[in-house]
Amino acid sequence: MDKSKLNLDKLVEQLKIFGDIILLESQKKDHPSSERSYLAAMPNETIFGSSEHNYTSKDNVITQFNQDPWQAIKNFQLESEDWIFGYFGYDLKNNVEHLESNNARLSNLPLYYFMKPKLLIEFDTDGNYKILLGELPGLDADVCTKIFDENLINKNESSIEKDEYVRCVEYAKGLIHEGEVYELNYSYLNQYYFEGCSWHLYKKMREAGPVPFGAYLELNDIKICCASPERFLKRENNHVHSQPIKGTISNSEKSELADLNSEKNRAENLMIVDLVRNDLNRVAKPGTVKVDKLFEVQTFDTVHQLVSTVECEVDESIHSIDIIKACFPMGSMTGAPKIAAMKAIEKLENYSRGIYSGAIGYFSPNGDFDFNVVIRSAIIEDNQLLYPVGGAITSDSKPEDEWEETLIKMLALKKALK
Repeated sequence: MDKSKLNLDKLVEQLKIFGDIILLESQKKDHPSSERSYLAAMPNETIFGSSEHNYTSKDNVITQFNQDPWQAIKNFQLESEDWIFGYFGYDLKNNVEHLESNNARLSNLPLYYFMKPKLLIEFDTDGNYKILLGELPGLDADVCTKIFDENLINKNESSIEKDEYVRCVEYAKGLIHEGEVYELNYSYLNQYYFEGCSWHLYKKMREAGPVPFGAYLELNDIKICCASPERFLKRENNHVHSQPIKGTISNSEKSELADLNSEKNRAENLMIVDLVRNDLNRVAKPGTVKVDKLFEVQTFDTVHQLVSTVECEVDESIHSIDIIKACFPMGSMTGAPKIAAMKAIEKLENYSRGIYSGAIGYFSPNGDFDFNVVIRSAIIEDNQLLYPVGGAITSDSKPEDEWEETLIKMLALKKALK
């Protein structure tokens, strides 16, 4: 690593003029999963889908496929033979199983998006950097960054009122008692009128609560400020691991860690661990799937959470896209059994999740990858800010407590906007 420093904030401000940018940032230096950060910019080539979306790119070279999206992304990765960065949207589930998404779409974000950057910079947790691709364009080192005041104008326009939320939780519990599902991740959407700069909002979210899997995407006129604490999947050579989070309490003086290790939270986590084990068994070498850590307590600025680690070995011949497809979407964002849970989610929720519950990350030239779970994320288009929140419903869920948990999960945004 180059021991000199680059001003990341100024870099992002200036590289935006060259096209789409993606920042993957390990913000929490003391977290065991914080390893390195990447800034990908100046796209050589992009791929996105599908024709149902109105997204347009300002990059010069666009590749679009009308075929199965998973195959299209695989072809793009194979043809690039280089670093690619992007995301998988939640509704790619419809191309994994026989599912549908008929709820209202509130953003023009594509179903998926990947870019091959001309410029790629890697940062370690101390801020030292290495240029992996390209070279820095002529930038004004003395540029003054304008400070914006971020404001949420008008009151929060939630897609659901508390009473309706409680009714939906009771309905979900009914499905559980009838044996349709064992656990269901139910979410709702918060909408705001937003004035300000999305990049400055991201920085304030980072200051309010650093996380190991933060991400900032600026894709034409759509911005994503992601403060995710959760890893979906990582591949290093033949080793693959997933780190589902289930079980959340507020990180306050009144919180007791014993509450995090309650029977409900442990059961909630264990059901998803079993689901992830089942997903990985589809692609793993026989007998290699194991739980490395179970019910590990991880502490963040606003919450304590239960995290487990499930790992396996895969054959070197299996393509990385096939591994992701076998496990997509993350079980912590669906419930179990996964297909039945996703069908119930479609009926209960009144909006299309889009990138929420999907995954943001990268592929390296050798096919290794690392992707987060898209939660605690603000999606900004024009002056509209979307911020979904949710949680797992189990047989012993108390609707009032579940409602309070969703409010806790909004703290990363609310603290940033104070």
